[in-house]
Amino acid sequence: MKFTAIRLARKNLRSHKTRSRVAVIGVVISVFLVSIIFIISDSLKGIVAHELNNINPKSIIVNGAETGDVANIFTNSARNTLTNDDVKQIHKLNRDYLVDGHLILQGTAGFDGTQLANTSIVATTDKSPESLNLEMVSGEWFDDDNDKKWVVLGENIANRLLGTNQVQNQIVDIKGYKFTVVGVIKNTNQPLSMTGYLTDSSIFMSLENGQKIDKSTKLNQIRISNVDKVNEAKQQISTVLGNLHPDNSDYSVNTASSVAHKLEQVINYLTIIACVVAGLLLLTSSISVANLMMVNMIERRREIGIRKAVGATTRNIMNQFVMESLIMSLRGGVLGLILAYLFSGVCLLFFAIPLVFSWLALAIGFAIPVLVGILAGIYPAYKASRQDIITALNQLT
Repeated sequence: MKFTAIRLARKNLRSHKTRSRVAVIGVVISVFLVSIIFIISDSLKGIVAHELNNINPKSIIVNGAETGDVANIFTNSARNTLTNDDVKQIHKLNRDYLVDGHLILQGTAGFDGTQLANTSIVATTDKSPESLNLEMVSGEWFDDDNDKKWVVLGENIANRLLGTNQVQNQIVDIKGYKFTVVGVIKNTNQPLSMTGYLTDSSIFMSLENGQKIDKSTKLNQIRISNVDKVNEAKQQISTVLGNLHPDNSDYSVNTASSVAHKLEQVINYLTIIACVVAGLLLLTSSISVANLMMVNMIERRREIGIRKAVGATTRNIMNQFVMESLIMSLRGGVLGLILAYLFSGVCLLFFAIPLVFSWLALAIGFAIPVLVGILAGIYPAYKASRQDIITALNQLT
C-alpha cells in the first residue's frame, strides 16, 4: 500500500505541476540559504584547521590599523600605519627574533599582452622564505643587499601570467615598472586569513622597491618568528609600539592562535545565525506547502469519498497526502542543495578558498524538506482522512 500511496501522490502532483512548483519555491529558498551558510562555515573551518596545522605557533603578527572593510573579518587587511622604525625597535627586544616587515599593495601585472588586475604585490625582505615557510620550485629569492628590480612569483600567478613555473629572467610589468623574475614559489595552498594575501597568487619584491612604488616608508604588517615565550613577547611588543604610536588604534598585535580563534568565533556566529534562519524558513515553507495541501484536499473530496467507498482506510488516505507533501518538499530540498553548492563554489573560488563537502549541509538539506513535508502534510492528511463518505461523494468535483 505504501507504493500505491507513492504512485498516487506522484500522479496527483503531475496533474497540478504549476501549483506544486509554486509551493515548492519556499522549500528551495529555505534549503538554498541555510545550506550556503553551513557550506561556507565548514569551508572556513577547514581554513582554520589548515592555519593551526601549518602556521608556526611561535609567531606574532602585527597589523596596521584595520580598513573597516567587511572583508577584514576573514583577513588581516590593514592600512599602512606601521614604519621601518617599528621593525628595528621590535628586533632590539631580542636579536634571535626573525622580524619581517611587509607592505601589501594591489596593482596590475602584465607580460606579453596578458594583464592581471588587482594582483597582490608583497614588498618584504629576504627573511620571508623562513618566516612564511616558503620553498622555491625554480630560481631563488631576491637579496636585500642590492637595489636590483627583482621579483619572485607565486606558482599560481606564474602559470596564469607566463604559462609556466620556469620563468627566470623574464621581464614583467608591475604597476608600470619593469621587473626581472628570479624565482617561483612552490604552491603552499596558504589561505589569506593570517597574512592578508594569497601566497600562491602574489608577487614578491624587496621592501625598498615596494616602498619606492608606493612612494612611502610605511608598512602594513610585521611578522615576528622564532618566539619562545609568545605571550610575554606579545606584551613587550605592545609596549614598544605603544611608545612609538600615541594612537594605539594604529596597530594590533596577534598571535597565530588568537587569529585562528577569532575566525572560529565568526564561524560559530554564522552557525547560530544559520540555525535561526533555518527555523524561520522552516515555518514559512511549512505554511506554504500546507496551504497547497489544504486546497488539494478540498478540491479532491469526491476522489477521497470514492477511495473510501471502495475500501481505502483512513491510514491509506493519510499516507497519500503526507507522501505528496514529502515528495514536493524533497524535490525542493534537492534543488536547493544543488544550487547552494554551485553558488558557494563560485563564491569561495572568487576568494580562493577551497570548497569543503559539508555533511551538515547535506543533512540539513534533507532534514528541512522532510520536516516541512511532515508538518505541512499531517493536518491536511488528517482532515482528508476524516471526510464522511456520503458527503464526499455528493461533492460536484
